[in-house]
Amino acid sequence: MSSMRYKILLCIAFVSSLYSQTFLDLTPRPSYDIQKIDTPIIIDGQLNESVWEFAQIATGFTDTGIFQGEKSAFKTEVKALYDNQNLYVGFIAYTPPEKIRTSISKRDNINDDDDYVGIQLDLFDDEALIYGIAASPSATQIDGRSGFGFDKSLDLIFDVQTTITDYGYIVEFAIPFSSLRYSVAKTQNWRINFYRRYTTDDEIGHEVFWASTMRGIECQSCQMAYLNNIEPPKQERGDIEYIPSLVGGYSQDFSNDSTSDNFEPSLFVKYPLSSVDLLEIALNPDFSQIESDDIQNDINTVNALYFRERRPFFSEGAELFKFNSDRGYINLFYSRTINDPSVALKYTGKIGKTAFGVISAIDESSLLLLPFEESSTIVPMGESTSNIIRMKRMLKNAGELGAIITNRTFDKGGDMTTAGIDFHYHPGNNLHLTLHATSSVHNESDNLEYNPVDEEDQTFDKYTKAFDGEEVTGNAMGFSLSKFDRHDNAGLTVRLRSPGFRTSNGFERNNSTKWIKLSRGKNIYYDNHPKLLKSDHFIQLIHKENYSGLTKKQEITIKNELSFKNGFNLSFEGEIQDENFKGLQFDNHSDFTISFTGKLNPKTKIHSGINFNDEIIRYLSVPEVTWENNIWFYTEIKLSNQSNFSIGINYEEAQEYYDGFLINARYTHSFTSKLSLRAKVQYSDFSNTWFIEPLLTYQPNAFSALYFGINDLLNTEDDMFSNLTESERQLFVKFQYLF
Repeated sequence: MSSMRYKILLCIAFVSSLYSQTFLDLTPRPSYDIQKIDTPIIIDGQLNESVWEFAQIATGFTDTGIFQGEKSAFKTEVKALYDNQNLYVGFIAYTPPEKIRTSISKRDNINDDDDYVGIQLDLFDDEALIYGIAASPSATQIDGRSGFGFDKSLDLIFDVQTTITDYGYIVEFAIPFSSLRYSVAKTQNWRINFYRRYTTDDEIGHEVFWASTMRGIECQSCQMAYLNNIEPPKQERGDIEYIPSLVGGYSQDFSNDSTSDNFEPSLFVKYPLSSVDLLEIALNPDFSQIESDDIQNDINTVNALYFRERRPFFSEGAELFKFNSDRGYINLFYSRTINDPSVALKYTGKIGKTAFGVISAIDESSLLLLPFEESSTIVPMGESTSNIIRMKRMLKNAGELGAIITNRTFDKGGDMTTAGIDFHYHPGNNLHLTLHATSSVHNESDNLEYNPVDEEDQTFDKYTKAFDGEEVTGNAMGFSLSKFDRHDNAGLTVRLRSPGFRTSNGFERNNSTKWIKLSRGKNIYYDNHPKLLKSDHFIQLIHKENYSGLTKKQEITIKNELSFKNGFNLSFEGEIQDENFKGLQFDNHSDFTISFTGKLNPKTKIHSGINFNDEIIRYLSVPEVTWENNIWFYTEIKLSNQSNFSIGINYEEAQEYYDGFLINARYTHSFTSKLSLRAKVQYSDFSNTWFIEPLLTYQPNAFSALYFGINDLLNTEDDMFSNLTESERQLFVKFQYLF
């Protein structure tokens, strides 16, 4: 692939991506006239109180997925009322009882194919914060929050009861106003929507809304109904929530025949300063993860691995601190860089249309990610103090203007500061414009026991890679213009990362890069085809250079996907690229992937695929190219309404260099919605290790829980079961209770 041919293709793709721009007009929004009542409603899943007769009925739901705009196959009726304590919402979901799909499961762990109904609430009518509250026919609670992204870790206290009838099912909610955040005005205007999810006999999932919504319009609130003249109770300084916890553990290391135990109390305090301001303080916090990270193959990886955040203190409200990361830009705050904090504070609030947040933590065992042009490394830095300040202001049509400052100071010397601004705007309903600009300063320590690079003559730009007390400065900028609607999508993205750019508390693998991407997609729908539902066609072009002007990568990707009316999906992806790595040029690399997703029956889902590619063996001092293949298979089986089993197998082979496989199996059983057992088994053929992790959980509400778990690490020799020996074992118990 010549450079000239590549640039011509880039220009053609860019021009073609612009021609079909359209602007979608929003249909007039409906209104819901809610009535205030004097007598509390008994939440029993019946809707038999006489006051329900006076509530407006919301009906006439439409599809928002593949069948966008079509009327729902099943009738839904919704009623809403309120008093001085609660917002009451009742759903009547009409459907033949034998078609109802539901499971008994723990909170927020509803199966993908299960039915559910829910409410969306924008309590400030400013497009910044939307609550999502839902429940299944088995009364499994689901909640989340969207606006600056989506935060599924949000936990609200609300009551829900359900009843399955001969015509469908009933769901009755009582949502305390004390669980919500809204303004102090006596009379307020909110936004509201009602939605429902179900699966038809053709195994296609449908999500239908009362106030119709359209894909490609990112402003969710703009598409919600009006809820005018509601008078909720006045909220000012709320009740303080105390969540003490006790964590105990017993560990045994069989390799050196040693044992240890540890019992530590901690305290988590939530202090609502007003209806919109929340202060959270964790003293001697237990930020351990209840669930371990999934194993990853890092044999041929020269960059740091990314693991998602599972700790509630950081995951709840995380969408506010995102810096364009949900759009593939840059991650300036990766909370797992705060590895082992001894004390932490978080303050979030809102003034008008401006939301802000502050996180401060003292970390006893800091990890610093250093990005370089072709690799990244993690450096242990001992104790540090991290401070993150974030601001976002909502603009029209879900636009955003934000700023962030992060700082980390290390006890062993040195400090880092990163500052940036980000902007997201919608010139049209289906157009998205995104910008960001950041700058970083890293004053290195010269007093570390470990240096990431021993030889100080290994340099980049004007700096050495070793920690030798230098002041390393850099910047990062980015631009994106994209379009997305039902039939077309296109995008132009530019990213710049200078050689000295680093993030104090973020996750950025590489710097010294100038990167441009052009993409174009087309979606075709087959309304009258007996089997085919949709086909997606996509082309992507990438050009990447370093700051010396050397072309590092050129890449063309073509992808086609077929969606069938029986729930099956078949996709093909082909890629050709040129890459310069460690001064060596590798041209005309091919990469082909075929994958398959579908359902064997309503209770069994599978996902499998195969990948063939020319792989650069990057860990060699002189890299070489070999033929690599990767085969994966994943299945999820609903054993009963209370039990699920899943297993994933991934085999990877690079001829003459490495081969092996990963296994990740999981079994869950919910005795009730509050009591559940999960068993997780992982095996890595690359490291010859087994990891076994059963966990018993009792969770009477969102903030009170009892956990008991066991972690076992076992080693093998030549194969999975050869000379199986136990290496480490850990038993732990955690108890927390909301006062």
